[in-house]
Amino acid sequence: MTVIEQWTGRHAHALRSALRLTNEAFADQLGVSPRTVTKWRERPEMVPSQHLQGALDTSLNQASPDARVRFAATLGLDHRRIPHDHSALIQLNEALGDLARALARLESEDPERSPTH
Repeated sequence: MTVIEQWTGRHAHALRSALRLTNEAFADQLGVSPRTVTKWRERPEMVPSQHLQGALDTSLNQASPDARVRFAATLGLDHRRIPHDHSALIQLNEALGDLARALARLESEDPERSPTH
């Protein structure tokens, strides 16, 4: 999990973006004014108060796994891929195998259909 030692406006703005929240919704979640959230975007070097440091930690900890990956990727902290559904990958792999076998059958029945001819 990504840990931020000291939150800055840059981190806070990245979290808001990763959560896909408007300034107003993010401000409401943190208990601040929308203007504060706007200032973070305008002044990325700004360091929020200790109280807000904790609120931002909590917001990141409660974020979905996808939002955490987006947050880390936005900041260049983590190059992991977005989590995926392994059962869907297995089904797609099986479908590709079925398609390859069907194509091979068609090519063996009519060599003129083969892309290599």
